[in-house]
Amino acid sequence: MIINDKLKKEFLNLKENINLINNNSLTDLQLENFLRNFEKIRYNILSEIKLYNRDVEFEYEKIKNIDDEYKAELKNDILKIYVPEVMPSYKSIKTHTHKRILLNIAEITKQYKGLFENNEVFIYIKLFDNILGWDVDNKYIKPIADALILSNVIQDDNMTKMSFCVQGEFSENPHTEIYVFDNKIIDDFLNDIVSKSMSFHIEKN
Repeated sequence: MIINDKLKKEFLNLKENINLINNNSLTDLQLENFLRNFEKIRYNILSEIKLYNRDVEFEYEKIKNIDDEYKAELKNDILKIYVPEVMPSYKSIKTHTHKRILLNIAEITKQYKGLFENNEVFIYIKLFDNILGWDVDNKYIKPIADALILSNVIQDDNMTKMSFCVQGEFSENPHTEIYVFDNKIIDDFLNDIVSKSMSFHIEKN
């Protein structure tokens, strides 16, 4: 890979930020600034890699990264989206994390443009994080609906067009699962979710 000037600059910025935390006892504010800068650098690096992958001639030349793990599939009229990372918390919305997640979801769902254009939709969001006892309502989920509007999968996220529910669960593999479907099948979907959950607990016990 030929490292262009933009990418080289981001690597140097990352090095400088890492050196800063290695050489100092950080205050909470300094740590917050570091994390914000780190996420911005991460966003820029991944954006440059995406451009690089777009322009290479052969598949084997592409650089694998977390953005490649975003997936979307339509099965039984339910659009399932896999996000290989947990949604950011509200206190982190000033970082570039939510912007990256939004753009990645929009990118992988654009093939389903118009799928729920005239429907009232329900979005079921399941968040997995490797922290015990974390607060579900602290997670910033707005990028999900915004991404689906951007890719024209849904028409709008106002109260007449969309409703949603969020569930949290512990997992050693932090990620997010999103299910989008017509509001008419909400009862069947939720009954299926509850049934599978009860079955799991019975087998586990």
